[in-house]
Amino acid sequence: MTEPVYTARYLRYGEQTAEECDSLDEALAFLALGWDRGELSETEIAGPDGKVILEGPELLKRMTDTLV
Repeated sequence: MTEPVYTARYLRYGEQTAEECDSLDEALAFLALGWDRGELSETEIAGPDGKVILEGPELLKRMTDTLV
């Protein structure tokens, strides 16, 4: 198994938390499915270097595209 390199950050019950994922696609799918179920609110995805690579409207668009 590879080291997690993408971090999906989200709010659940008002608390900031994160899930480490092996790929950008996995991070998008994690956030999209949780959002679709009403279990979380997405905030951002950070890349391997820790810098934010997706947030705001662009993150929401990519998540909804994942669900289609």
